[in-house]
Amino acid sequence: MRIGEVSARSGVSARSLRYYEQLGLIGSEREPNGYRRYDDSVVDRAIVIQMLFGMDFPREVVTSVLACTGDAPAAAHDALVVQLARVRDDLSERIRTLTATRERVDDFLATRGDAAAPT
Repeated sequence: MRIGEVSARSGVSARSLRYYEQLGLIGSEREPNGYRRYDDSVVDRAIVIQMLFGMDFPREVVTSVLACTGDAPAAAHDALVVQLARVRDDLSERIRTLTATRERVDDFLATRGDAAAPT
């Protein structure tokens, strides 16, 4: 299928699909006229890639997640475990920072007698 159909079926823009291909996350074959021809499996793969990037996963983690599909060797899973542990630690730190910031905002609003009560 062509890039427009992959885009329509996956909800991923053609621009993003070209970017994913540039990163080596998806592949296509070129027709004689230069158009890209994608396999049906690219639709699901593009959805997963978009979801992972949407969660701010770095490219290296996205690559590792994709490498763990199908008959991936144990080494691929081991590498992913290490990367996901780092992602988890980063998320925990971001949550702590956001929580502290929210508490400061709540304190500020409380001292100003703002009608917007903390939730």
